[in-house]
Amino acid sequence: MKINYCDALVIGGGLAGLRAAVAAQKKGLNTIVLSLVPVKRSHSAAAQGGMQASLGNSKMSDGDNEDLHFADTVKGSDWGCDQVVARMFVHTAPKAIRELASWGVPWSRVKEGSREAVINAKKTTITEDADRHGLITSRDFGGTKKWRTCYTADATGHTMLFGVANEALKNNVDIRDRKEALSIIHENGRCYGAIVRDLITGELEAYVAKGTCIATGGYGRVFKQTTNAVICEGIGAAIALETGIATLGNMEAVQFHPTPIVPSGILLTEGCRGDGGILRDVDGHRFMPDYEPEKKELASRDVVSRRMIEHIRNGKGVPSPYGFHVWLDIS
Repeated sequence: MKINYCDALVIGGGLAGLRAAVAAQKKGLNTIVLSLVPVKRSHSAAAQGGMQASLGNSKMSDGDNEDLHFADTVKGSDWGCDQVVARMFVHTAPKAIRELASWGVPWSRVKEGSREAVINAKKTTITEDADRHGLITSRDFGGTKKWRTCYTADATGHTMLFGVANEALKNNVDIRDRKEALSIIHENGRCYGAIVRDLITGELEAYVAKGTCIATGGYGRVFKQTTNAVICEGIGAAIALETGIATLGNMEAVQFHPTPIVPSGILLTEGCRGDGGILRDVDGHRFMPDYEPEKKELASRDVVSRRMIEHIRNGKGVPSPYGFHVWLDIS
């Protein structure tokens, strides 16, 4: 068996894995990234809507700050999140957005002057000040009091993934794709790397490292209907659990997106609702204000998903050969 040695081994070539690899490489560590697919085809590319950071650049973001972002995050988690981690995220998010811009991510920008937007199903005119022209803009998303979702049109994940992957290559991170991790190498409670299968040759290899990071993404494919790619099977979590030493936490915390297409499961970005799209039932009635009078369609995703299912179970779903659904009106 071929044995490969490195300082830092990152299993998973999406945004999280590549960003960890960049940080490790910049610390002077010899870093290897293993990925099931070419890294620029990782599932991170499927994220359409955006990334939240309290920049407060646009008119509708006035007064935003990390405390408001933190409060929205804690409330949106039904007080179930790790608040230390949440605070760290909201504190570093603006820096991360600007860092990604320096790595080539073409964030959509504020344009001075007036523009039309649909807010609460009504056309509204928003006027941006001249001194904000060219700053990174943001749009409305679920569960937020301010507009703080930074985006690049409808391809945020795609542009972020290319930017971070290019930064990894620039820093000489050793990226090896079409590699499948099969098991963790461990002894006396310490991880020493992984046994990996080369998906081109079928050969088994050992990767021995001083530190191993598992960043293999989610496990949405365990559900019948999912927006996740076929590679999102939870392999990383599975091989960690298989050691009998590592424990997994909060496994119920799977995000359900309210608006995939029936029956394919292809994602319709939350930007559809952020830009004014509304949910209608079999009678054409807009039902979300009945359940969530304040945020309506822009309540947090778990809330909107639950309310949709509740409404369908109350007999208001639209029948189809694939089961009942509701309409997303973006007209």
